[in-house]
Amino acid sequence: MVNETRLPIWAAAQSIHACGRVLFPDRIASCLTPQLLSKDEISLGNSLVFSDPQFRNLLKSGLGMPKIGGLLLSPYRSFCIFSCLWKIGKLYKSKKSHTFAPLILRGSLEAICTYMNFHQEASRIFGTEKDSVLSINISETYTKYLIRYQSSSGWSVKYVEESLNSSASLTFKDPAIARKAALGKLDSWLALTTGEILLAGRIPMLDKFGYVARIAQREVPLPK
Repeated sequence: MVNETRLPIWAAAQSIHACGRVLFPDRIASCLTPQLLSKDEISLGNSLVFSDPQFRNLLKSGLGMPKIGGLLLSPYRSFCIFSCLWKIGKLYKSKKSHTFAPLILRGSLEAICTYMNFHQEASRIFGTEKDSVLSINISETYTKYLIRYQSSSGWSVKYVEESLNSSASLTFKDPAIARKAALGKLDSWLALTTGEILLAGRIPMLDKFGYVARIAQREVPLPK
């Protein structure tokens, strides 16, 4: 079980890794595979080790210093990690909604699923939803994600190419709305009244998802 005080940086690391798996070949994306270590440290790709405060600084300002040993022992791999982080940070700042919104949304959903698995209150309220499936869609694109529970891995999100049956669905009107939602900059209540977000299926499940999403987006630092 992840300590809740460390959950924000763990969710951020999982989000970044999810983006990396889409953007980069497997061998490069593996450089971003996170691991929580003891003594309030986190590693990326078994190479760079950051203290929790330094990793948070890295995400929030782009300036975070890893332990010097990883830099010296794996200079090329360390360069790859920093290069990947820089590229992902650029995407979060990009205004090209149609191109990058699905990727940013994917990262946000990964962070939310991490909270559904490890945040005490979030996992409690989703305890009765383990047989349900939630779909997240972006109109004007072919973007469809499914969030479901598996006993081996807990709640997880995956991209699907075809429409599948789900217990509930949330659809964003266009990529620009999806991007704002992924960055925590969308007034969800206003978006519902203006038709920028469409809900269908089990509304109580969607209410729970929105509640957890707001917690995660308030606490999880975004890459810069």
